[in-house]
This record gives sequence, structure tokens and C-alpha cells, in this order.
Amino acid sequence: MKINKLLMLIMCSSLVVIPKVLQAAENTKKQVDISDPMAVYTGGALTGGNDGLGGAFQFGLHKGDWGLLGKIEAKKNLDAYRARFFTPNSKTGTGIFIDAGTDSSIDGVTSNYATVGVLQVIPLSKQLRLYAGLTYGKSWEANDLFEETKIVMAQSYFKYDINDKFYLMLNPQYTYGFDGEETRKFMMEFLFGYHIDATKLVYLETSTENVVILNFKFKI
Repeated sequence: MKINKLLMLIMCSSLVVIPKVLQAAENTKKQVDISDPMAVYTGGALTGGNDGLGGAFQFGLHKGDWGLLGKIEAKKNLDAYRARFFTPNSKTGTGIFIDAGTDSSIDGVTSNYATVGVLQVIPLSKQLRLYAGLTYGKSWEANDLFEETKIVMAQSYFKYDINDKFYLMLNPQYTYGFDGEETRKFMMEFLFGYHIDATKLVYLETSTENVVILNFKFKI
């Protein structure tokens, strides 16, 4: 359960550090598309679906071409947690991130992972963008029910803006495990979203894992 304690420590520390960081940050009204996978902003999300309820909080800072995003997410009726730190560069369209998570939604099983990765945006047209990512790290089970496994994950986001209000996103990803469990997993997510205004949106998320989730995101 070490990663659970680590994530709880990160969450508690963030509640103390974040307000001070935001107060010291430059107070700018930067226009941000919160549906963009590389968007850096302060805000949150509420989620609900056939795998339970959840929510997220994130804080974002900008310094020149660089952004810094910290995010804490809870899912599956608070049985799964995820923490992310992301540093994208708006000039090059490249972002580097660290992810860690834990999932105890299955009785007797606590699955954990920790990864580092890179994400690159590639504009394909005025409405269509590709975000190509590659991740490396490891996964393990807290009670040693599964072997510790090195993992490589290739993932892409195809985002199509139908107009100023509606957008579609397709997210295929493939996970390859080695030096442990022989993981070979393909998964696809599909999103259909609507911008309520510049600071709020809702989107419906479905996936090949038979999950249907309604999400509400907002920017502070």
C-alpha cells in the first residue's frame, strides 16, 4: 500500500503548497482550450458512469513558452487514484510528464504503476490534431499477486473540432509488458464533447473496456 500513502501525501501537500504557488504566480487571463490534451490551467472535473463516481483537481502555471501542470484524480468511487505532473512547451508542441496511480477497485487486488513519458502535438489540418505519446515505466501488485513488470505504452489522441462548440476525440493505446508479466493490451477511448463556454465543458467518454462516463470539466 506504499503508493496509496504516497498519493495521499501528495494530495495533502498540494492543498498547502498550491494556494501559495498560485498567489505568487503571474495573474494572467491566458485563453486556454480546456479540451486540449496539453492544456495547462487551474480547475477540476466531476465524473460519473458505470464504473462509479470520481473527480479531479489540477493547477497550472505558465512561464514563457513553458507550462507546469499538477493533477490529482480519483475514480471508481474513490477506489482508484492518479497523480500527474506535466510540462509542455507551447513553441515546440512537446510535453514531458510523470504519472503514478493505484487501483483497488477489485477485491483483494491493488494494481499500481509509475511512468514517465513524452507527448508531441502534430497539427494535421485546421480542425484535426494528432497528439502522439510514448511512455515507459513499471507496474506491480501490492500483495505480489502479479510480477513487477516493465511497461512501454504507445498512445495517440486524434482531436477533431467540429465547430466552436463540439469536438470528437479518439484515443487508441497499446501497452507492452516485459521482464515480468507478458502484458499485451490494446484499448480505445472515444470522446464526444460540448463547450458550454470558454471555462466549462461536458463530454461523454466510452471505451473498448465497456466503460461509459459523463464528464464535466471547468477552469477556475
